[in-house]
Parts: sequence; structure tokens; C-alpha cells
Amino acid sequence: MFSIQETIRRAVWKFGYNIRRLTPEDRHYFGASFDSDGLLPDSAVELRLDNPRLQELRRLYAELNYPVCEHTLWDQKKLAKELTLPWFRGDNAYVWQFRQVKSELRLKQYIMLSYVEARDELGLFSRLEEDGAFGCWTFSFGERPPVSRDLLESINEINFLERQLKISEIPELKILDVGAGYGRLAHRMCDALPNVESYTCVDAVAESSFLCEYYIKHRGIGDRARSVPLHTLDEDIGGNEFHLALNIHSFSECTRVSVRWWLSRLRDLRGPYLLIVPNDPRELLTCEADGSRFNYAVDLEEYGYTLIHKEAVFDNDEMRELMGVNDQFYLFSLIDE
Repeated sequence: MFSIQETIRRAVWKFGYNIRRLTPEDRHYFGASFDSDGLLPDSAVELRLDNPRLQELRRLYAELNYPVCEHTLWDQKKLAKELTLPWFRGDNAYVWQFRQVKSELRLKQYIMLSYVEARDELGLFSRLEEDGAFGCWTFSFGERPPVSRDLLESINEINFLERQLKISEIPELKILDVGAGYGRLAHRMCDALPNVESYTCVDAVAESSFLCEYYIKHRGIGDRARSVPLHTLDEDIGGNEFHLALNIHSFSECTRVSVRWWLSRLRDLRGPYLLIVPNDPRELLTCEADGSRFNYAVDLEEYGYTLIHKEAVFDNDEMRELMGVNDQFYLFSLIDE
């Protein structure tokens, strides 16, 4: 007699299926996760739901009559499922790691590393480090220092901007990051480019603004980077000038009315360039409350933005197929009126 488990296994095998027990790594492919063995500084005691600053930001954002505060994806239900505050750099709503590339993760991380390393015109691998703090999943290969998806994507994004705009040569570079999350790119930009004079992070999610304030302080870049709360946005950045605005995987998680709200403010700031990385590889799509999607390319045109360059984030057909990542860089220029 076979056990119940063996009987089921034999039955499904007969019809062309196979059942096996999930490994601990397999489980990471199906939901949020973090490396609890990684570095967690003493100051992380501040990263708790009852922190007075987080409570204040939640209250102030809830009182705003802004369309960007009506979230279709970044609601409290999703945050409760996806985000554990002290481990905010794990695989979660900010950066998918295991879930993005699925199986054979270590091999795919090596492929990504090799690609980014070969195109690192600024030599950022010798200047930027990954310490694995706050639950970030890291990988080591040979004698190389540890790497993460945070590090690799940041280096790739900075080098793209260097190829297209020579950002390392712009004196007193000023950047505005819309939907900046916990400040991933602010940290990397300030460490990579000494010519960054100011890096301003804005976000419509209170938890993101809270984490970004903390992370900027933790990384010691507060002399050049800042997180501007949504309720003081107009007074804090109104009249400022920016060379470049960024929106990395943020507009794709907003409604059309929210995208237009942001575009109206970006147009008023008159920054000459806007980089967008959408979630969909083919179109610039919003995420509406009813589940529908709208192509906001027409809104970009209405607000004066014209596409000047489009390029795959991984500009290699074989690599994209192996990785299963087909993201695109969209670089826009603001037309002078």
C-alpha cells in the first residue's frame, strides 16, 4: 500500500504533472520576503507603525484633497501585506527581487551583474557598495563584493542617464524624484555623482515619505538630498529649478488623474528632462480604480513632453529572454512654449 502522498504523486504523474515540496527559496517567489540575517542598525527601532512622525504624515496626507492621495494599489491593505517597516529593502512593494525573476535567481543575478558591469561607463562598481541593510537580499560571486537588485538597477539607470544626458558633467545637478519610495535612487545618485547639488524626493504615500526621511538620514546624504512631504510640496519646491525629473515604476501604479496632477506640477517647474520607467514594456499605462488601464502618452504630449529616446532597460535580446524582464527607459524633453 502506498501512502496518501505517494498515491497522489503517482496519480498526477500519470497525467503529466509532478508534485514536490517547496524549498525555502521557492516560497520567496510567491510573496513578500526579506533577509532577516542582514544588517539592521540600532536606529531601526524608529521604524514602527506607532512612530509619531509616521502617524502625523498619515493624518496630514489623509486630510489632503489631492487626487494622488486616492490610491488604487498603495492602499493600507496592500501595505499591511507587503511591507514590514524595519525590513523595507527586502522583496516588497518597492522592489520585487525573487518574484521578478522567479526561478534560478542566483544565475539570473549573475547575468544581470555581468550585463551592468560591462556597461558601467562611470565605473560605479568601484564606488557604490551593498551592505544588505534593512532586509535587502544580496548575492556574492567570486571575489566581487555583494550585489543586490537595488544596486544593479541603480547603476544601470545612472549609466543610462550618463549616456543620454552626460549627467556627471552638469554643474550643480538638481534632480526631482516623483514616487521616490524609500529613497533608493537618491542614495545611489548622491554617492555616485559629486556634482549632485540637490536631490528632492516626493511621494504620495505617507509610509514612503516616512521611510525616505529616515533612509536619507541613515545614509548620511541629508546635506544634498531631502524628502519633501506632500502637504508642503508646493511651498517647498515651487519656483525651484530642476535639470531632471524621474519617475521609476510609479506612474504605472497611479490613476490617470493622478498622473495629470503630477505632470501639471512638473510642467510648472520647467525641468527640461523627464525619465519614466513604466511597468508595462509596450505602453505607458495607468492603473484605474476599476482595474482598467489608460495610455497616458496623450497626457504627456498635452503637457508639453516629447519622447526623445526609448531604450530597453536591458538592451540585449537574449538577456531579456533569459531574465524575463522587458522594462523600457522613456526619456522625454519638455518643449519650450
